[in-house]
Amino acid sequence: MKLREAIERADEVKPNAFTEKRKTEWLQELDGRIAADVFLLSKPELDQIRYSWPEDGDTELLVDPPHDAMYTVYLMAMIDFYNGEYQRYQNTSAMYSAMYSDFVTWFARTYDPAQGYRRKFRLLTEDEEG
Repeated sequence: MKLREAIERADEVKPNAFTEKRKTEWLQELDGRIAADVFLLSKPELDQIRYSWPEDGDTELLVDPPHDAMYTVYLMAMIDFYNGEYQRYQNTSAMYSAMYSDFVTWFARTYDPAQGYRRKFRLLTEDEEG
């Protein structure tokens, strides 16, 4: 899912007054957490995860289908939280947490996280640099 798509989907189901820039920052924080905690990327690789609106609207987020719906639900939870709608936040946060947990479980079964995961932010070794 592209950054722009996640924002559009969240805005469609939960109209809000937050800027695309702020929602981009929330998604950057989430992808940073995924990259560090799940993909176990190094500090230089984590530093590459920087999103700016609108320049990076077509950037692919780290998690692919079928788990990418968690981005939209995460944005919905953040909107609820910052709007002070704490009952709704509890519901959307629980939904997001379940989706995130499902993704982490699937990822750990599918890949060996201890070996690292270098799908999009892999740094070139000296041999690959040529």
